[in-house]
Amino acid sequence: MSSASSAPDWLYLPLPANADHDVPLLDRVGRACSNLPDSFPELQTALDAVRSLASYEPAANRANELVWEQFEGLLAWPEPRGRLLLIQYARAHLPGRGLARVLRRLAKDPDPTVRAHVREAIKKAKIKEVALPRKLGGAWDTTGWALDPEQARVTRHKTGTRVQKKAGVPEIATLDRLRALLGIKSPNQLGYFLLATDHNDGPYTTYTVPKRDGSDRKICAPKRQLKWVQRQILRHVLSPVRPHPAAHGFVTGRSTVSNATPHTGAAVVVKFDLKDFFPTMHYFRVMGLFASLGYPVGNCLFGTDDESNQIAPVLARLCCYTPTPDRWGSAVLPQGAPTSPAISNLVCRRLDARLAGLAGRNSGTYTRYADDLTFSFRSADGLKLGRFRWWVDQVCQQEGFTLNQGKFRVIRASQRQVVTGIVVNAGLRVPRELRRAYRAMLHNCRKNGVDAEARGNPRFREYLRGFAAYLHMVQPEQGTDLLRRVNELLGGPAADGKADGS
Repeated sequence: MSSASSAPDWLYLPLPANADHDVPLLDRVGRACSNLPDSFPELQTALDAVRSLASYEPAANRANELVWEQFEGLLAWPEPRGRLLLIQYARAHLPGRGLARVLRRLAKDPDPTVRAHVREAIKKAKIKEVALPRKLGGAWDTTGWALDPEQARVTRHKTGTRVQKKAGVPEIATLDRLRALLGIKSPNQLGYFLLATDHNDGPYTTYTVPKRDGSDRKICAPKRQLKWVQRQILRHVLSPVRPHPAAHGFVTGRSTVSNATPHTGAAVVVKFDLKDFFPTMHYFRVMGLFASLGYPVGNCLFGTDDESNQIAPVLARLCCYTPTPDRWGSAVLPQGAPTSPAISNLVCRRLDARLAGLAGRNSGTYTRYADDLTFSFRSADGLKLGRFRWWVDQVCQQEGFTLNQGKFRVIRASQRQVVTGIVVNAGLRVPRELRRAYRAMLHNCRKNGVDAEARGNPRFREYLRGFAAYLHMVQPEQGTDLLRRVNELLGGPAADGKADGS
């Protein structure tokens, strides 16, 4: 194993006693791995040619290192061919545990051909891992990773106006009715929105914002007209459908406070994070959501003919983004669209129900705020955290999500327990360091003036009011007086009419 490599030990094949580190072969492997996934055939040819020689294991290990460095990008490759080549390589040259990683992650791939290859590989590889059965009474083996072909059919949903009425959504049978509801002027305008891209002046614009870890987050924001249409979808179609009670993010009447409150005073808080939350929800999952509300899928393709019944595909396409129009199957929920948070909550209803049930069976509590999953337990007696973590991981995989294992946290009562930014050990508290920093800022504003402390930031006053309002929401007993002082400083009204003691 290379000392500089971040690849796990189980990714390496054991070296024979006479292992031959063939430098030209290793160079060829390195060159091939610089252009993945297109160069997978070249890489496999090089490795297949030396499979019976002592130079094979060192070369395969170097290839596996370089493939691992690109693992996440290869799993998310926009064209199915790239993911199929990854499966082919994994079956030929990765050790069993590495192959299992690939197959498990691609088992719920949006492309049916990729899913079929995964099912075949799982069947032939005979990976000896325990997994949740796909259905009651099924085998507790890796066949539980794969999606049953019948379950994947979006046409399995019952559709029609009767189902729509029961779901509480507008009754729509044809595209002309949908255009009227959403205020789309013509089939041509609908066709423009269905491009669903920023490519060639499409209806989206994209930019990046920095994440906490230093990487970039891509924001795909709809332009003004598409955003207005998406708001109509949110208002008329999505808002009438309630998410699971465990969902607290982007839900009217719920907040980080309602998400944190159930976990106050817990003996143990356990936190998970879902990886690539919005991109995980691809076009076919979104279409399935609209189909489950009773909207017909037609031929499962989106179009602009007013007389067609392609309602679910068109709604899904209006709510998804794709880098280029021709890659319609790779469209996903965009971060930046007003519909994405509501859709994500509705797609997660079954996930939330299963995890809430799992928590209940372990005498615990579960909430979800966007991609943050939080469990808490009043007592740690009898709680087997390793087994519980395995169950959560298995449920998430079966529901088409991947846990970010690097963000798993177990926080006991002797430590500071923070849930969606709020300390929950004994009641709800904003972290002390944030309160102290804010009070110091207010002191400097009174001493030097607000404009001097703003240092040219046009939203500084909004921040001062916003943090005071947030503290008032979390800790009303302290926030009321703080709101009064902030409003006196900025020349605003008293908080809710109560800051003056009335």
